[in-house]
Amino acid sequence: MEVKLEVLVSSSLKHKKPWPRICWVGQEKESTFLLDARRICEINLSSGRRNRKIPKLQTAVKKAISLTASGNGAWLAGIICPGEAFLWNKDRDCLKTVPLTDEVSKLVISSQEEFVKLYLSVSDDGKKMLLATQRGCVCLWENNESKDLTAIPDSSLKGKWTLIEPCRPVVLPTADDKETVMQAMLIRDKVLGDCCLSSFTFNSGDHLILLFLALRWHETAQKFLSSFAYQDCWSMQKISLTSLVPKCEPIKSRGALVSAFSRDGHVLAVALNQMDPKATQILFINTLNFVVVSGNLRGCGSKNLTIPSKYRRSYWVADMCWTHDDLFLACMLKRGSFLIVTRIGELLSLVTFGCSVEFGPAEFIPLHPLITYSSPQSGIQSTNHNDSPGSAASDADPMRQCFSVTAHPRLPYLIVSDGYMATVLRISEKLSPSTFMKSLLLDATQKLEQMHQSLALTQPEEKKLRLCSVSSLKSLLLKAKHSPSSSISTVPAFLQDDDETFALYEKSMQQQVYSTVQLVRLVLCDVKTFRKILYRSFYIFRISSFIKLI
Repeated sequence: MEVKLEVLVSSSLKHKKPWPRICWVGQEKESTFLLDARRICEINLSSGRRNRKIPKLQTAVKKAISLTASGNGAWLAGIICPGEAFLWNKDRDCLKTVPLTDEVSKLVISSQEEFVKLYLSVSDDGKKMLLATQRGCVCLWENNESKDLTAIPDSSLKGKWTLIEPCRPVVLPTADDKETVMQAMLIRDKVLGDCCLSSFTFNSGDHLILLFLALRWHETAQKFLSSFAYQDCWSMQKISLTSLVPKCEPIKSRGALVSAFSRDGHVLAVALNQMDPKATQILFINTLNFVVVSGNLRGCGSKNLTIPSKYRRSYWVADMCWTHDDLFLACMLKRGSFLIVTRIGELLSLVTFGCSVEFGPAEFIPLHPLITYSSPQSGIQSTNHNDSPGSAASDADPMRQCFSVTAHPRLPYLIVSDGYMATVLRISEKLSPSTFMKSLLLDATQKLEQMHQSLALTQPEEKKLRLCSVSSLKSLLLKAKHSPSSSISTVPAFLQDDDETFALYEKSMQQQVYSTVQLVRLVLCDVKTFRKILYRSFYIFRISSFIKLI
């Protein structure tokens, strides 16, 4: 299947240090933000203008150790060391603080002292936050206010922190499991209900360990039957790495595993990076029945070449994200190549156009190529492949490229970046599960037709098989494929230039002035009506001034 991607913007982020993450914040006043552990910057991708200082966030961001945004982009959350968290709503410019308990504060301080990564997740309404460490410690904050948090006058929010511990023996990641990745999301789904899904993924021996934590809040009728507002469920799954095709080896190194939940929470995608690019693959795990589907990345674009050891990690998957409709999984390699995989693990053929960025059709598009250099100590190489210069040395380099990909929560837009440059992509065609199935059927019919023609040529006439033609099905599929589809014509708010925004504002003001002039003309046409309005207003003014004097 071929997917066309329109390049809308390809611009520089204009900063000396790379930005590891880009996200959308805001709904009514949506804009693009650059995020780091302790840095934040608002940027207009079309004009390149940046707003480094956000007044209400200045003091909070300087002390922050973890920043994240909600799934819908309404809230920006962060942890302030040592004893506070904050929530910021961009649309209302509302900043709320959440005090941490002594137990949670100790957890944050110990994680900083031991260099353990913290994971923070916030719900779409901002009333729930999940704080977790890389070693399996999970804390939950809940706010039971019925009204919107922006309507609460107090700047400090009340809530309850709870430490969630496994109710049964499970295998938790240790300090040696450097490859451990954690994903969490707070969603409200038709199937799962109001729930929180968390996953810890790491290697143990020759097995891949998937540790799941599901928090399901009770319905209104069940709240009175339980002492807790939610039910926690821990589950663990083991996947043999040797049973996968091709076989995989356990790699105890940072970046060896990358995971991403789908927006509905039904699928967890896990990328297994290997030293041999031909063995690198993505696993799709159903969170409801734990069915696993493997998708091979076909060498990550290595083309069966012999790759030196110091460049093998450049073929690893650096980041992944699901599209707004959970139809595709967008991936970014550490070489700067971009690819898209379906939910069943099939690579798509991509074509890019616009802004002089024209590639394809190809499965791997080099949007932001990796820039390498040879240091004076490059000749000294480690014998251990887990400690090769491609991992430890690159992680210690603060100027290295940070490859990332993020998807818009509601629209078919993607932002691909290497930390220094950003490219905005739009899926030009209106893709849906039905169109995707039609494309698969079209590919199948074309292959069947080719097989039918080859069989007809090779076999003699007396032994020819009487096969039914698929020309009617092919014609219907081609008709559906070439039918005009609706596309997004309006420019989204995060891509509008400041001059364009001012022009729209000026135009709206001119329309308001024109409508006011028309109203005055209609009133002046009837002098009696105008005099009545004038006398009434003067009489009301005199009465109000007399009351004030009393």
